[in-house]
Amino acid sequence: MFNAIKVTAMFIGAIVGAGFATGREVILYFGAYGYLTPVISGLMMGAVSAVFLAAGKYAQAGGIWGAFNKLVDFFVFASMVITFAVMCSALEELSMACFAVPLVGLSGGIICGILSCFDIKFIKNISSVLVAVLIACAAVLYFLCTKMHAGDIDAVSAFEYCGMNMLTGGCLIKDEGKRMSGRQIALCSALNGGIAALLLGLVYTVACCNSSSSMPVFVFAAGRGLSVLGGALIIAAVLSTLLGAGRVAFVYLSGYFTSPVLPVLFLCLLSVLGFTLNFSAAVDVFYPFIGYFGVAVCVITAFSLAAASRRKLLSARRVKRRT
Repeated sequence: MFNAIKVTAMFIGAIVGAGFATGREVILYFGAYGYLTPVISGLMMGAVSAVFLAAGKYAQAGGIWGAFNKLVDFFVFASMVITFAVMCSALEELSMACFAVPLVGLSGGIICGILSCFDIKFIKNISSVLVAVLIACAAVLYFLCTKMHAGDIDAVSAFEYCGMNMLTGGCLIKDEGKRMSGRQIALCSALNGGIAALLLGLVYTVACCNSSSSMPVFVFAAGRGLSVLGGALIIAAVLSTLLGAGRVAFVYLSGYFTSPVLPVLFLCLLSVLGFTLNFSAAVDVFYPFIGYFGVAVCVITAFSLAAASRRKLLSARRVKRRT
């Protein structure tokens, strides 16, 4: 049970990056709808995370699915490179806005790039603390703002946003499925969906109070004298996603290099490029494309799992006929 909770914390920590925690990304996807659409998207994440965990446990990499998986791995890596760079830009803008301290995006990216080579248990433990803090801070801001009506529901936007987050969250926890029972996978999926839906509902409601801002959650917090709390909340979320994206990119590059030095060096150099980007513009340009690819990854993963299940079913039938 505790492992399922830690895997959930790692999943949530990976998806609550700068775009999520600032509210910019949430407004981009759901600004034209009511709060039910982001809540539904969160529940979808829980269901799809079960597919990724089950694929990690059961799916095989042979045949045509092996070729698909290699292609998927490359595009996931490319998406994580974009995410890592965007998180560095967000960290830089936030540190300057909240604390007037420069080069935090650069140094934070370098630190997370180095930490990405650490054992996955390390990331689980950090994420567990960060997620608890995020929920508490988001709840405080929610109770200070005007509540939103249910509004319209758009399933396409909900699934696109779900798909985008599966690139980081789903791919990060996929291998954890190998060490989990079916009951643990079900529990983890339920926790993923429940917490993601809760956080999306809270952040969406707060962000709608300043939807035209590039960082609506921070603007809301600052307007109520809580700029330090809002800034600390968002920076913690950014660091958790930097760790998640860095870890996925590091694992991919480690398949081509025997030494961890070169993958870590790549992430450090990426930090140098990323912290100079314009955060708001980068989110608006890159994230919709990442969302489309995320949907494709979810579909391919589901088909891969279905193919593996079919092979096992046919194998079991052949054994039964022989006996």
